[in-house]
Amino acid sequence: MKFFNIMKNMKRIFTLLVALITILCFVSCSSVANTLATSLAGADKKGVPNKPKKSGTNMMLPLVGETDTELMEDFFPTALKLYEILHTQNPTHQGLATMTGSLYVMYANAFVQAKADMMSFDYSLMEEEGRQIQRAKMHYLRGRDYCLNAFEMRYPGFIKLMMSKDENNFKKALAQLDVKDVNNAYWAGAGWLGAFSVDPLDIEILPTISGGVALLERAAELDPNYNNGAIWEVLTAFYAAAPYDFGGDKDRAQVCFDKAMEISKGKTISVYLLKATAYAIPTQDVKMFDECIEKAMSINPDDNPNTRLATTISRRKAEYLKAHREDLFIIWE
Repeated sequence: MKFFNIMKNMKRIFTLLVALITILCFVSCSSVANTLATSLAGADKKGVPNKPKKSGTNMMLPLVGETDTELMEDFFPTALKLYEILHTQNPTHQGLATMTGSLYVMYANAFVQAKADMMSFDYSLMEEEGRQIQRAKMHYLRGRDYCLNAFEMRYPGFIKLMMSKDENNFKKALAQLDVKDVNNAYWAGAGWLGAFSVDPLDIEILPTISGGVALLERAAELDPNYNNGAIWEVLTAFYAAAPYDFGGDKDRAQVCFDKAMEISKGKTISVYLLKATAYAIPTQDVKMFDECIEKAMSINPDDNPNTRLATTISRRKAEYLKAHREDLFIIWE
């Protein structure tokens, strides 16, 4: 019965989206179009988040609460294109731009890069792995650009300042941000650093990466508790993995990781996977790796329905890392 209820909810959402697109394509009243776009985007035309409903019901639960990752992988491209059509019909709606951008970053991370990461030890899949990495980079950048364009509408000249490679220009652009901008800043920065992580030698991304880091640092300053420590996790991954000349900083990575662990209270599976991949594997600390994987596997996706999909995907990664433990470490018997 659970499966049929989920499918029923997914069908309702899909039907609603199609109906809304049809309306937006033909409606002449801009206020109606903005109202519909605001409802789907979760934020208004100026990017201000909608107030939570008194019922507390999460209308996205059929998506974020799903455990069938293949079902969601098949559904995501349709959702992406639907939101892009909505955005095309209402290109100045900042909330819609942010939602579209965030969906691209989610898709790149959860379903494209994740797939590529699980091909690393199969040399017969090397070509396919490379293709998926390039797809991940493309979608990360597409998501980043949607979010940066939302900022450009809000603060004209923002993109030029952030792409200038001048720290003083970064400060000038970022000084304009306040708490309402944190969500957009997170997704823009996550897309930026995500693209760098899969292709760190890209000559177009590399010179601009300091802007993405500065954007996330500003977001963390404005709302350090955002999304249960998510900003700190992205910053940890960057500072721990990037070479020093590219902005890497082991000490800053540790500070960011400690913040992520403190805010999540150790209840988020991603912090343990982060410690395993950013610390245990590079330092060849098998004991730390085993402890992290064990803790990651102990987290039940059903403990938090709002993160069930993310936890399920992360558990698959934990299982993969555990299965390839001997490929990751030089173990002296």
